Amino acid sequence: MTQFITATCLLLVDHFLNIKSNPTGYGFHSRVFSHVLHPEEKFILEGCSAGTIADEPSRLEHLVPCIVLYNETQRLLANGKLSKAEIALLLQKHWRVARITQEEQKRLDSEYKQTMPKKWVYETGDTLAKLKAVGIELQPPPL
Repeated sequence: MTQFITATCLLLVDHFLNIKSNPTGYGFHSRVFSHVLHPEEKFILEGCSAGTIADEPSRLEHLVPCIVLYNETQRLLANGKLSKAEIALLLQKHWRVARITQEEQKRLDSEYKQTMPKKWVYETGDTLAKLKAVGIELQPPPL
C-alpha cells in the first residue's frame, strides 16, 4: 500500500510540475487529492476524533489543507534543491486525513481553512499542527 501512495505522490509532483509550464494557468483543483486516492479514508486516514467515535455527525478533514500541499510542492519545485522523489516523500508525509465532527470542522475552518499555524514549516512541521492548535486529539483509526 505504501508503494502505491508513494507512486501516487510522484504522479502528483509530475502533474504539478506540468501545470507550472502551462501558460494558461489552468490544471489544478484541490479536489485532485480526493480523486487520485479514492476514497482517501481507505489510504491515508490518520485517525478519528473522540466525537466521531461516539457517532456525532462527521466529515473527512485534510490535516494540511490541499492548497498548502499544492503551494508548498510548487515552491519546492521552483527552489530546485530537492529531487522530485524527495518532494513526493514530503507530500506523502503531509497528505493525511482525519475524521472529525462538524463542530470541530467549524473551529478549524475559522482559523485554518487554507493555512497552517504561524511558524509551521512544510519541510519539518508536524502534520497534526492545526488540530493541536485548536485542541482536537485523534484516536487511532478503526481497523
